[in-house]
Amino acid sequence: MSVFDPYVARLREYESDLVSKGRDVRVWFADSPSVPILTSGQAAASLILKENTAIELGGPRTVGTSFAMCIEDPDQLCDGRIALIGPDVPDLCKASGGCVPFGQVILAAGPRMTIDIQPRLEREQHNAMRIPGYMVRGAGDRIWARISREACDSGFSFRGLGGAVISRIRVGVAETTAVEIMFVTSNPEDVAGLENIGSQVRKLSHDLRRQRLRQVAEGVYECETAISCDVCPDSPVCAEIRQVLVIRKKADELRQI
Repeated sequence: MSVFDPYVARLREYESDLVSKGRDVRVWFADSPSVPILTSGQAAASLILKENTAIELGGPRTVGTSFAMCIEDPDQLCDGRIALIGPDVPDLCKASGGCVPFGQVILAAGPRMTIDIQPRLEREQHNAMRIPGYMVRGAGDRIWARISREACDSGFSFRGLGGAVISRIRVGVAETTAVEIMFVTSNPEDVAGLENIGSQVRKLSHDLRRQRLRQVAEGVYECETAISCDVCPDSPVCAEIRQVLVIRKKADELRQI
């Protein structure tokens, strides 16, 4: 049993509850992605200025949440499933866009998906969102993303976004044998309910990282990821590792006096 299994079960209950409340729920299955993804070796992802923004997802003016979970049993997932609870991008564009409450959850499974892969999955979800016409300004606890006017006019949708993200996760996390993604845009209350699950998942994920701090031996901690520290979910733990190394270095210096 994986440590995140209970939270996957809670996510299923969350979705079932919204269905029973009459929320608009759409489900697709990923095929070849119709939306291109920029790899870390390519140019930076889209820079979308406010005046060129059709829709803001999450951010400081509304509710936003984003998290990921890895589990070992692929039978718990329906590979390639893209679920949307609430209006799609074309609907939001017709409604004059604006600032939309937004939730996003990525589930990845595979027999070799141990808890050690969780940090890599969380980093990879940011690489997966390097998509033309889509810019993630902030992630982690509160996702903040923008969709450009041009992307809206070109038919950008959560189905396309979900397919692109799933494709990237499959490539970037080779241990994965099943991937799902869920988007929520229905209302702030629904996204807040998703955040109740997300906050517990992130706490557990951070606690697992802190456990590994005890295993940090002498040496220099080097970051190999290509994403900015501002959006990396590992930033608080990296800072903690640096503090531990500084304390150990000072202790060694005192012993040598």
